[in-house]
Amino acid sequence: MGEEVVFVRRASGLIREIGPWTVMVVGANYTIADGIYNLTEWQSYQTPGANYPLDLILGGIILALGGLCVLFLAAATPRSSSDYVAISRTLHPLLGYVEAFMSIGVHAWIVGALSYFMGWYFGSFLIQAGIATHNAAYVALGEWMSTETWFGVSLGVVIVLIFSAVNALGIKAFKYTIGVLFAIALAAGVITIGAALYGASIGQQAVAALWDKTYGQGAWQEIIDVAQQSGYSEYIAGFTGDPSVWGWPGSWSLQTTIAGLMPAAYAFWGMEFANYVGGEVSRPKRSFLVGIGGAMALCFAYYLIVALPTLWMYGQFTSFYNYVMYGGHGQELIQINTIQTPTMAVMLASLLGGILPWAAVIVTLGVALWVLNGLPVYAIIPTRILFAMSFDRFMPQQFAEVNARFRSPHWSVLLTTILSIIFVFLTAYTPWFYVVTVITVMIFRWLLASWTAMILPYQRPDLYEQGYTARIGKVPVITIIGAISTVAMSALFVVGMSQLAGDLVSLTWFVVWFAVAALFFAFYLARNTARGVKVETLFREIPPA
Repeated sequence: MGEEVVFVRRASGLIREIGPWTVMVVGANYTIADGIYNLTEWQSYQTPGANYPLDLILGGIILALGGLCVLFLAAATPRSSSDYVAISRTLHPLLGYVEAFMSIGVHAWIVGALSYFMGWYFGSFLIQAGIATHNAAYVALGEWMSTETWFGVSLGVVIVLIFSAVNALGIKAFKYTIGVLFAIALAAGVITIGAALYGASIGQQAVAALWDKTYGQGAWQEIIDVAQQSGYSEYIAGFTGDPSVWGWPGSWSLQTTIAGLMPAAYAFWGMEFANYVGGEVSRPKRSFLVGIGGAMALCFAYYLIVALPTLWMYGQFTSFYNYVMYGGHGQELIQINTIQTPTMAVMLASLLGGILPWAAVIVTLGVALWVLNGLPVYAIIPTRILFAMSFDRFMPQQFAEVNARFRSPHWSVLLTTILSIIFVFLTAYTPWFYVVTVITVMIFRWLLASWTAMILPYQRPDLYEQGYTARIGKVPVITIIGAISTVAMSALFVVGMSQLAGDLVSLTWFVVWFAVAALFFAFYLARNTARGVKVETLFREIPPA
């Protein structure tokens, strides 16, 4: 870098406190959450006829390719929001700016929405605890927590404030908080794995008997009968053309399997997201390689070891159960079973409730714990994006200020807190719940990152030489992986946009966020140019550490 200060100052003010272990914990805490626990169950209703294990494998591979591209970029540009830095310096500043700006909205929404849903997650845990211990008061309290909107809003706001305070206290407080939360959730995860393997080993007849032992004699058959009486076959045929094509491990269709790729991709995203705090990672080349690689291995192992046995042991019963409990068909006919929203944890707890009540309680608590431990990670991401954009003079410069004591960008933390609280209320009281948008926006982010990785050695050899430079023959590995990922992400982005086009709310969010991002960029471009800032120079250089 030359002597002229093109950024807001000559040093970031952040401190490098994160090593490979925390890099892995960031990825695991971000990834293992509602995507695997909820959507794995719900796909039997949302995309009946899909081979969802195949979706998980393909979605995981595609997201791992995108994650490797981000890993390469983070090693080459180890700064806050490294994908924004690399994309804006390699492809075009506008592209980097738009994807970063939209990612702020995505993560503020995630923090707000999941903080609000914690009432439902803990309520579900209490329902299972009440069933396991035969305590009707727990069940009633859990049902109230799961359905009372004002309680969910109040709890959501409190959770946002708690984790905002953690992030305001600096990267050390963040590191230790997510580490403790990870250890607690992992302990519940071990019990969950044991339950899944046990259920898969005993056969469906024994699983049905254990279900009846949890809920009452005849509970298993009641679900099947109610589903069939309430239009189940017609519903499946409406998607696949054949009521017998309900999905894996039975017959499945290619069309609905393709439709299930997006939720499977959602389940795997985030494994490499320590790149957002890249300016606070010590020995980044080693830490990113070990930490992100560890997060990918852990997520793949946990997902497949839990999801495949659970789907296998229940077979078509999963489809029947979700039709009734998730779809709401025939619930008025239920006499034996407890009405509850299905997740993988509910299915595994139902297996254990009659024989190991304490294990059933822990398995159900595990969902809440995995979602909870992701919230401080989700919350820190917008703060570092705001910091990076502000450091480039393309956001108000206050967002680049760093607290002298805690070394955290306190104004960025404050804005993220406000946005997240707004999204708590929007989630609770409006239809502006744009799941399709957040998935498609992040696929757009990985598409740009993949494209950048592919051309980095040729477009910015100076940056490439700072990262991983392995080659196969004469071709850089980063280019090979980037090219494969570009093709895969392009296909996934087309799927996402096709789904987005059918959802007016999601499409509106996408267009509005994109347009606002472009307007912000145009405003700061004109403003900086008028003030004599050499924008071309700024977007050629890497911000100081």
